Amino acid sequence: MALKFQFQFAGADFSRPSSPYRKALRIFLIVMAVVLSGLAYWGYLHHLTHGSRRPVVSHTAPVVPAAAKVAAPSAVQPEQSAPSAAPAPTLKKIADASLVAMGNYLIRAGKVAPSTPEVTTMVPTQPVAMPAPTPVAVVVSPSTKTTVRPYRVHTDQERLLMAGQTAFDNVMDVANKFPDAYGFEAGDFLSEAKLGAPMQIYTIAESDRANYQSGQAIKPLLKAAKQWVFPVMMGERICCMVEVSQRGHEYVPGKGNKSLAMAWSKINEKWPTEDGYHPMLVVNPDVPGYYFTVPELPEQNITDTIEMFYLHPGYSPADVILASWR
Repeated sequence: MALKFQFQFAGADFSRPSSPYRKALRIFLIVMAVVLSGLAYWGYLHHLTHGSRRPVVSHTAPVVPAAAKVAAPSAVQPEQSAPSAAPAPTLKKIADASLVAMGNYLIRAGKVAPSTPEVTTMVPTQPVAMPAPTPVAVVVSPSTKTTVRPYRVHTDQERLLMAGQTAFDNVMDVANKFPDAYGFEAGDFLSEAKLGAPMQIYTIAESDRANYQSGQAIKPLLKAAKQWVFPVMMGERICCMVEVSQRGHEYVPGKGNKSLAMAWSKINEKWPTEDGYHPMLVVNPDVPGYYFTVPELPEQNITDTIEMFYLHPGYSPADVILASWR
């Protein structure tokens, strides 16, 4: 019976938030239910302790035979078990009804959502469906073993080309502001400038210069110096030369040289490769500037590149220049 009353409102929806009036009414009803329940329970106990007592009437036991005395206890057995008799049905029903009513009300009050955040009522609900986690892409390497890529040592030729490219980039950065200083003309697009192949610079040892005899071949005396120049090309025109020198094991980018490019263009124009000439650039470590020689000419020669800026450029005999280097 009690379970029936307790769950008769289980399907009702008490999620509507309560107003202050309903809250006060609910508190008042709870207090009244507790008071009534207490009174009912007190009346129930009073009935158990006082209501079942009956006045004791003394009777003179008649003299009966011995057999009758044996049956006497069963005759008075109801009188002895009277204190444990059940309470009056009316009071019991009232007490049960009050307890059931109070329990039902408390159950209904527990299902109502609290109006203030301080009170939290634990109500069994259906499991809340949590949103599915966002998938995260995890890159799993096929192997946990770390492979160390060996560093490839560049060859001397590769390091020379890298130094030349660096020198070219440095010159082009400045040429964007001062294009004429590096041989670029109006209408040139600097983005179209290209770096040409490196040209080896040669020198003559001091002992060979000191022992040189007039008419002696120059080409066998030429030794590769640790210097190179790269032509900066705008189409077929040489705008300037960028220099690279070797110091120890390092290749050092140098500056740009417009005058050397102009002199070299005139040298190739006067003694072109198509006619079988192969000019070579020569330097003296103790003398600034560049010289050139054309081994195919009948007279052995070494000429300062400044000669090419004269009105009628020519070449100088090798013994004259080598004598000035001593």
